[in-house]
Amino acid sequence: MNATAPEYEGAERRAAPRMRVLKRAKLIFNNGFSTFDCIVRNISATGALLTIDDSVHLPKDFRIRIGEEPATRPAELIYRRSMFAGIRFLDIGEHGLSAPAVRTAPEQPPAAAAAQEPEGERRATIRRIVPERLPDALTSRFAWRRSPRAGA
Repeated sequence: MNATAPEYEGAERRAAPRMRVLKRAKLIFNNGFSTFDCIVRNISATGALLTIDDSVHLPKDFRIRIGEEPATRPAELIYRRSMFAGIRFLDIGEHGLSAPAVRTAPEQPPAAAAAQEPEGERRATIRRIVPERLPDALTSRFAWRRSPRAGA
């Protein structure tokens, strides 16, 4: 006979109790170039349950801004079921206490943020794509460039 208590289906397995909330949030990833809006359904010191569109593909790690707070928190995706996603905050300490959230400057376009870096520290630059005219030998084969056939 097993001396441990049986784990029943649906039993609470979370380290911290969750509180029901309905707050909007923004998931930020891809170095700030990509964001998704979602709704926080419940939250605790260690994680949260999000409602997000089924078609959205979430990365494993991202940052989350909850409500109107300027601070973001690092998080990781634990599970995804239909429109629900369970996440864990990565800034929690040893005893489940969260470290202070990272304060961010007011949002600015990534290109503007890159422009403020010193010239020697830029890792990547954004280049403008300039359209060029295609050669006539190629465009003459396009259907809209062909002259109508006589007798057709």
